[in-house]
Amino acid sequence: MTPSSPVFLLMGVSGVGKSTVGQALSHRLNGIFLDANDFHLAKHINGMSCGIPINDFIRKGWLRRVCGAVERTRLEQQRPVFLACSALRKSNRDFLRREIDALCVIHLAGARGLIHDRMLARRDHFAPAALLDSQFLDLEAPIPLEEDAHVIDVSPSLDDVVAEVLTLVETVMQRTGRNPGAVPA
Repeated sequence: MTPSSPVFLLMGVSGVGKSTVGQALSHRLNGIFLDANDFHLAKHINGMSCGIPINDFIRKGWLRRVCGAVERTRLEQQRPVFLACSALRKSNRDFLRREIDALCVIHLAGARGLIHDRMLARRDHFAPAALLDSQFLDLEAPIPLEEDAHVIDVSPSLDDVVAEVLTLVETVMQRTGRNPGAVPA
């Protein structure tokens, strides 16, 4: 049996660069990029757009949809999956670990001021900067308690951040017997 394609969870608060980094990695490594935000229901996106964070009940259903999409994609594509998902709480990451095997957690982390400035500068995202404080309050950083997690500082340039994550991903894939960028037969 072929081992499952790895899934790289790019986690962190809104505005930290999860989607940007995930898209760059999937392009460079012939992987698949999934944005967990695409699996929110429209009514919940509308609420978050107004500065109302989702609750745990809503979050659980959302994470189930995300896990289903990851597994379907992985089975169909047989390539590494790069998942951008906030996964701020340990319980969220534990749920993802139970549902998705071969998961590697990469916490993109940065100072609140830097992230706030990025959120103010972007125009194409539903989450307003007003949600940032609630996200930092909810954030349960995975290090040092979660051995499978890695922290990447996002204060350097985007190219430097992508290069650092790329090195980590290639190391993980080689350790698990996957050739980064290989197209399955």
